[in-house]
Amino acid sequence: MEINDKNENSNNGEKKEYDDEFGIYRMWSAISFSVMLIVIGVPLWWKTTEVYRASLPYDEIHALDPSQTEIKTTIFIYSEYPTHANEIIRGLLISFEKLSIFNVEIKPFKIDIEPISFQAVENSSVIHPSKPGQILLVEVPSLPYNDKVLVSTNRIIYFTYNDDSDLIAQVIMQWFFEEEALINKVTSIISPQKINLDEENSNRLRAALGYDIIFTVINSDPENINFNWDVKTDVKGYMEPLLSQISKVSSHALKSQWLYLMDLGEVPRKDESGWYTYKFSQLPHIITPLEKKLGSGISKNPCVHMILYVAGCSVSPLCFLSSDELRVEGMISPQWGAVQILNPSEDNCANHTEVKFFPRDIMSIFISQFHALLGIREKVRKNGINFMSLRGPLLRSWELDSLYRIRTVEQITSASLTLQSLSKLLGEINNIVINEDVANSIDVAVKNVKKTVNALKRGDLDEAMEASSEAFSAAETAFSDPSLLSLLYFPDDQKYAVYIPLFLPIMIPVIMSLKRTYSWLIQRKLVKHEKTE
Repeated sequence: MEINDKNENSNNGEKKEYDDEFGIYRMWSAISFSVMLIVIGVPLWWKTTEVYRASLPYDEIHALDPSQTEIKTTIFIYSEYPTHANEIIRGLLISFEKLSIFNVEIKPFKIDIEPISFQAVENSSVIHPSKPGQILLVEVPSLPYNDKVLVSTNRIIYFTYNDDSDLIAQVIMQWFFEEEALINKVTSIISPQKINLDEENSNRLRAALGYDIIFTVINSDPENINFNWDVKTDVKGYMEPLLSQISKVSSHALKSQWLYLMDLGEVPRKDESGWYTYKFSQLPHIITPLEKKLGSGISKNPCVHMILYVAGCSVSPLCFLSSDELRVEGMISPQWGAVQILNPSEDNCANHTEVKFFPRDIMSIFISQFHALLGIREKVRKNGINFMSLRGPLLRSWELDSLYRIRTVEQITSASLTLQSLSKLLGEINNIVINEDVANSIDVAVKNVKKTVNALKRGDLDEAMEASSEAFSAAETAFSDPSLLSLLYFPDDQKYAVYIPLFLPIMIPVIMSLKRTYSWLIQRKLVKHEKTE
């Protein structure tokens, strides 16, 4: 019996020793597997499945504030009498204290012409200020038609010795600076519900890098009306100089088309004098069905429609009624385009003779309508204040400066709001991809907004106009990048729904083995402690 007991004890000891040795290997293999899965596998999975998000200048974006824009303007003044020039300067500076956007600097100017006269200065091309935004005040002995102040087409304001500074300041602030229009434009972009735009700002085309200008001739009754016009040649001849002048503001593509057998959709009312009339309130009802048939071609640019409607014999003579109940040949649809009516004569309708017209008359109306769509205010001559008329389609130099200012401010305001909206969206939704193209576009937009603000502070309108266009384009490109939508509709709950069924069968054994390993380590520690005792 003793021999058997010894053998049994010996076998049990060897088995226990074997079990302990095998348990150690098994536990360490479980630990190594768990470590590889948790330390290597999970981070590797996390890294390979994370959304790529390039770094963005969030602080710089939130710091953009286009409402605090400052525009520097330099005014030069010439007077034969320095004392009088200083009086004018002091009076102007007092008047300009009311301005909140413009920072005006006034400097004396020397003119080497003898004798000084309105005609001599106007005919001298060297004296005209060539830099956009600058203004030259010239005192002359007299002006035509006994005017007190005469505004040239080339950034020059002429005044006589007896004029006071208030009159000159009034002309500069209302015609040249147009600060109220700038403030209203910025406010309308930031808080559209808080302001009702004036007529010029409401008509103004929204900022865009390019427009398609489509001239459409509609002959509503081609069987009875014989109307022929070389649209392409006349439109090109009259419009291209103007579009070339404003090419820094935006690019333009000229197109033309003919449409037949189309009416305006609304029934005109016949008044007591025999005229058929459309009220201005009917214009939206005319445009809505008409726009479906106009077409715009394939283009990403917004369209500006300029329509010449040749009225049918049954509704001739046809016209629009303005808000003052005056008969007018054309009407403007804000931010859309314009319509002009051409009436055939009784002989054209009775004998089918060709409609006689002057292309210059038609194009002059179209050009004035296009000026209104650009937001160029129609200036009204006042008592003692006059301005030189400009023949042809071109804008006056100071009107072009006003267009530069308002478009520059509009573009950096829109770009800033677009960037801030985009940064807020990207900050709130973490699974939107931000690739390098989007990040580069945002960086370009931010840099050019700052560049525009600095250029305006220096009074460099050319640089400000160019930089604001770059900022506007880059901000729109970033905001509309298709990569931003790649994971927008794959939220975290869907991610978990995809990966949990994949990882759960693997993680359950790992968790159980970790639990068993933990128990084994605790038990092993207790055994060692007992042996030590």
